Amino acid sequence: MNNVLIFDYDGVLVDSFDIFMNNFIKACKQQGFESIATKKDFLKLFENNMYESMFAMGMTKDQILKIVYFMRDALTENQDKIRVFEGITENLEKLSKDNKLVIVTSNETNVVNDFLKSRNLTFFDEIIGSDKAPSKIEKINKIKEKYPNQKYFYIGDTKGDIIEGKKAGVKTVAVSWGWHKKEQLEEEKPDFIIDFPSEIKKVLE
Repeated sequence: MNNVLIFDYDGVLVDSFDIFMNNFIKACKQQGFESIATKKDFLKLFENNMYESMFAMGMTKDQILKIVYFMRDALTENQDKIRVFEGITENLEKLSKDNKLVIVTSNETNVVNDFLKSRNLTFFDEIIGSDKAPSKIEKINKIKEKYPNQKYFYIGDTKGDIIEGKKAGVKTVAVSWGWHKKEQLEEEKPDFIIDFPSEIKKVLE
């Protein structure tokens, strides 16, 4: 094993967009933030780290925590409506044979872990959610410390993912099937852009 593949979760491994967005907007409204009301408003949060974007809007730590808890419950309740993207399962199985697989996500660790177990996606060595640290840079750096002297790839679907992956000093792989459009991802100049899960293996070569 000489590669550590670090995956984002929502938008890369699973299609949870509608459930995530609709409940996030509802949670923000409950906390008095009516300015996040449309798909455009929602996606703009992910042009950087989601939590940094929320703080920049004026949300307090307490308000953000309430939104996080609301999202945790909503995603758990709607687990059966979330689907794994086509081609992900078989390609993860192949990649796990020769590489270390880790998830770094803005979602909660237990929410992700429970869903993956329910779908028998047991290929990951570690899952690091927002409850461990809000910054993906911090989480990626901890992975680099834990698995030193490897080649590291962060696979994400938003501009924020690519920005944080670059700041953490790893190769960035943008996927075109997620939340941000390919044209948006290209603006951040990721090391690779792929259109299908099967292309991850080609990136490693």
